[in-house]
Amino acid sequence: MRGFGLGLAAMIVLTGCWRGPGPTVEPQPVVARVLPAAATLTAGRTLAFTARVDDGPAEGVTWSVLEAGGGRVAADGTYRAPAGPGVYTVRAQFKDGPGLAAAAKVTVVAPPSGKIVAPPRVMPEAANLVARIAPVPGSQYHWTVTGGRITGGSDTASATFQAGAGPRLVLACRVVNAAGDALNASLDIPVAAPVALAIKPEAVTLTAERAMKFGFDLAGGTSLAVKWSLGEPGAGKLDGAGHYVAPVVPGLYTVRVSSVDDPAASATARVKVVARPPESLFAPDSFKPGAEGLRARMPDLAGMSYQWAIDGGTITAGASGPSMVFEAGTGATVTVRCKVTNEAGDSFSAVKVLKAL
Repeated sequence: MRGFGLGLAAMIVLTGCWRGPGPTVEPQPVVARVLPAAATLTAGRTLAFTARVDDGPAEGVTWSVLEAGGGRVAADGTYRAPAGPGVYTVRAQFKDGPGLAAAAKVTVVAPPSGKIVAPPRVMPEAANLVARIAPVPGSQYHWTVTGGRITGGSDTASATFQAGAGPRLVLACRVVNAAGDALNASLDIPVAAPVALAIKPEAVTLTAERAMKFGFDLAGGTSLAVKWSLGEPGAGKLDGAGHYVAPVVPGLYTVRVSSVDDPAASATARVKVVARPPESLFAPDSFKPGAEGLRARMPDLAGMSYQWAIDGGTITAGASGPSMVFEAGTGATVTVRCKVTNEAGDSFSAVKVLKAL
């Protein structure tokens, strides 16, 4: 009995200590990462990546770039971006387990561009001027100006500005690309002196349909460019170089030249167009030798001057007028001449030979 009791007690103890099969403990997965997991980098720049396993440093990592032409990565994880923008993958292969790897995405962007394109010279107080920088996607822009003011687009690749009174204007733009690289660009622009313009000649008298060339004196401005124009309808013809042809109809007209740089700067010439000298001489076809009181005449036009001459006779009146009185000689002919000159200085000499009866 005693032995039976001891055996039973041992069984009870053994039974109390054995709990049977318990829950299975699953091993925790290994967490592998590349830091930073994503980055934006300027072309040609470097960035150091690190590999982590379970939040600790990893050893025996093999680095690579998955895309062809996507740059290169050194054994220590230092990545150098390629020259061409794009999105690339930097991969870390861990020795801790087959197939254990992690990757990071790298967005490579172009360097900030800062060449400012603007007018080489500007007029004082000129408005609506434009300055541009070749845009790079993702870049930020900040324009400032000394000697003027920004009037629009201060945070874009193209800004408008107004010049001050001069003599200098400095444009500046800070460009920051998507990777955070910055470039400070500037451009010094001379402010031109105010335009002074004169036309040559200021006044002219010209025969109808005659041609001439106008000139000009120009100081200041950003160029020597001018624009020519006629002041009235029917004032003649005028080309872009100042070559003028007077109209058929006499009258008072104007020719105007203006500065392309500053259209408000202009000069005007007064043009008096006069008729051509007349060419018709009226006189008898014949005469009696020694006859007196004979007459010859030219058309009487305002502004004309007349100069008579005679061979084989004598002028008795009107030698400088449109009508002349003469006396015939005793020869077989009398030759009458008249030179008519208009206000432009053009002249015509009319001749008529009279025969004795």
